[in-house]
Amino acid sequence: MLTVKNINQYYGGSHILRDVSMESHLGKVTVLLGRNGVGKTTLLKSLMGLVPIKTGTIEFDGKPIQGATPYERARAGIGFVPQGREILRG
Repeated sequence: MLTVKNINQYYGGSHILRDVSMESHLGKVTVLLGRNGVGKTTLLKSLMGLVPIKTGTIEFDGKPIQGATPYERARAGIGFVPQGREILRG
């Protein structure tokens, strides 16, 4: 359902994601684990289109989405719930 192949992402001159590849299949649980600062949130933001990837591909249901806007990805069924109070203003 979701396939990520060799994505690389940078913040300025810092190389954050290095050739990250993964697959997530319908009906199965996929977990992303790691200590602070290893790129978990950056990967999720890259999947949502909130930060651009430099190279690599992201496919959802067999279709490339790395060029899609965040709202197009959300309409396709991809969601991201950020940690903390970033969802609603209080």
